Amino acid sequence: MKSDPYSKENMMMNWPERVWIYSPVRTFFLWLQAGKWKRLVGSPKVENALEIGCGLGRAPKILIKKLGFKQVTAFDIEEALIHRAHRRHAPQYRDRVAFYVGDAQVLPFCDSTFDAVVNYGIIHHVIDWRCCIYEISRVLKPGGMFYFEEIYPPLYANFIMKHVVHHPTQDRFDGPQFLDQLSSNGLILVDGVNTQSPFGIVGAAQKQ
Repeated sequence: MKSDPYSKENMMMNWPERVWIYSPVRTFFLWLQAGKWKRLVGSPKVENALEIGCGLGRAPKILIKKLGFKQVTAFDIEEALIHRAHRRHAPQYRDRVAFYVGDAQVLPFCDSTFDAVVNYGIIHHVIDWRCCIYEISRVLKPGGMFYFEEIYPPLYANFIMKHVVHHPTQDRFDGPQFLDQLSSNGLILVDGVNTQSPFGIVGAAQKQ
C-alpha cells in the first residue's frame, strides 16, 4: 500500500534532519536568526508569542533572552519531541513557556491572540502551507510581527538532498509564491528584508 502523501507522517522529519535539530550547530543558527530579526525590527513589545514546530524547545529561551519576549507558547506535531522539550527546559523559564502537541494547519487559538509568531524553517514541511500562513495571520494581532526563516526547493529538493531529507513533494513554494501568500494574508514585509536568495529567506512581516 502506498503511503498517503497528506498524512501526518509526511510532515515529520527523518533521521538526518533530527541529527541537525539535535546538534549544537542548529542552536547557534537559532541565535543567529534571532539576531537578524532584532537588527531588522528592533525589540517591539511582545507579551505573548507563538512558535510553530518547536522541536526540542530550544528557541523559546532564545526568543526571551534575545528579543525580550515575555511569554512563549510553542508546539510541535511530534509528541515525543514535546515530551523531550518539557523535560529539558530550564526551571527559570517554566513559568514563561508553554508546550503542546499541535498542527500548524489548525491553530487552536482565537483570532488576534498573539503579538508575534515565529517560524524557524517549518512551513516548507507543512502539507497545506497556504493554510498555515492563513492561520498564522489569523492568530496575530493587528500590528503583530511574523518572524520567519524559510527555505526553498533548490536547497532541500535538489538532486542530492531530495534523497537525504524527508519533505512533502507536491505544491511547494518558491520565493515569490511565499511572499505573495504573506501579502495575500495581510502580512507585509518590513523594510529592509536582510537575507534572501534562491535558497531561502530570513525576514519579518507585520500584520496589517
